[in-house]
Amino acid sequence: MEESGKTFEGRGGGTSNPWVSRVFIVDDHRFFTFALTSLINTQADLTVCGVGHDEATALEGIIHFNPDIVVMDVGLSTQGGVDLATAVRRFSKQIPILFVSSRQHATVPQDAKWLEPCSFVEKTQDPVDMIHGIRQTLARFRLYQSLHPTSTPNPKT
Repeated sequence: MEESGKTFEGRGGGTSNPWVSRVFIVDDHRFFTFALTSLINTQADLTVCGVGHDEATALEGIIHFNPDIVVMDVGLSTQGGVDLATAVRRFSKQIPILFVSSRQHATVPQDAKWLEPCSFVEKTQDPVDMIHGIRQTLARFRLYQSLHPTSTPNPKT
């Protein structure tokens, strides 16, 4: 999908079905994003609405699509996933983040704890664990919302 000179990969926003969660993937490894997109799009309750391969296009795509969840590589090649997550939080506190990494980063969940709600899954785990991680992060987010109501409504509602 072409938007203001930038290319966003994905289904162009996903679906209006309230039972289907829209996922935005941020990773600089195109093979991983292709494989994860293919896996997610086989699920009845999930769809990939967009993909970003660097911080600038990812943030622009997240703002444009306003996904239900962001799956983000902690070790992006330039600034890093935690910095991008901070920018996403400035845009919206209504989007949960699932951090992924090919390496065990035991300190990442603690360092990013203030970015609640967020979760962490290793890329090396079984693909089913990645789908489970997405669903679990969405469920934790819904619980978090019920325990920490905000005065700012979700722009999707």
